Amino acid sequence: MSEKQRGIDIESYITQLEAELTESARSKNKLYQSIVDNPFKDRLTAITLDLGIVVFLLVNKETKTINRIALSDTEQAILALKMSPVPFHEIKIPVGHPDNAIAKAISKHAPQHTEDWLDLFTPALTSQQARFNQLGAGIECSWVFPLNIPSGGALIYSYFQPFKNISEDHKKFMTAYTNRVSWFLDPGKNQEQEIKYPWVS
Repeated sequence: MSEKQRGIDIESYITQLEAELTESARSKNKLYQSIVDNPFKDRLTAITLDLGIVVFLLVNKETKTINRIALSDTEQAILALKMSPVPFHEIKIPVGHPDNAIAKAISKHAPQHTEDWLDLFTPALTSQQARFNQLGAGIECSWVFPLNIPSGGALIYSYFQPFKNISEDHKKFMTAYTNRVSWFLDPGKNQEQEIKYPWVS
């Protein structure tokens, strides 16, 4: 069942989230946390979207790693943290790693999806560790969307639904929100241009 059938106006929801980002933009740290928390302020909409966790990542060009910057304050995120043997901010992924979905999304500038969290954590965690994290959070699938910013970065959207149930409206939400976040992180570059993501299977 699509979000439209369930009565969600994606465009109005994105406008609401954009307004909330505007309020947080004066402080970088506040903006970073708002990026991952704002989609959950309207709990009914977040539940209807089947959204469980949002993660914000940035590329560190000095260390050549993709670093986890902010994690949504949700029950699912807390459960995943409890299961993880490595603290959130210490999980770093090498830029360009051939088997990591985050690295592939950034290098190809195209969304990636997975139903196996090993794809998000390799090589920082073992397959068992990554899958225990996923099991603890109760997540069925995750999507990685690259941010349109000079340094490189991404948002991870994790859902309670399997990949087969992710609709075009889910994709519309992720695309629009990622574009808004990109604008707030780099308004000079993105003020007149939104990303048209090529879809990958």
